[in-house]
Amino acid sequence: MKEYAPFALRIGIGGIFVTTGILKLLNPSMVVGMLSSLGFPGATFWAWLLILVELLCGASVLLGFKTKWTAIPLAIVMLVVISTTDQVITGISILSGLVSIWLSGPGKWALSK
Repeated sequence: MKEYAPFALRIGIGGIFVTTGILKLLNPSMVVGMLSSLGFPGATFWAWLLILVELLCGASVLLGFKTKWTAIPLAIVMLVVISTTDQVITGISILSGLVSIWLSGPGKWALSK
């Protein structure tokens, strides 16, 4: 059963990013406002980059396609979340899952296999 652990982790972590990416896509002005309030210059650019990274890289992790490469931008997103918001525990938990996926690979039932 251990060989299925990365699959379960991919479903959870990828699902989180796809869901949050869809929610951000439905209201991009909220993301721009949030990033502006955090002091990001060029908040519109960063908002759309964030939305694309969460959707595309999150879907890739979810499906198990190129997980070593797509976990990296998602980990960068989580490092920014940890350093700029009060979501430290959540950010560290998700970051730990991404590191685990990066180290273990996609596991069973992955498109990369």
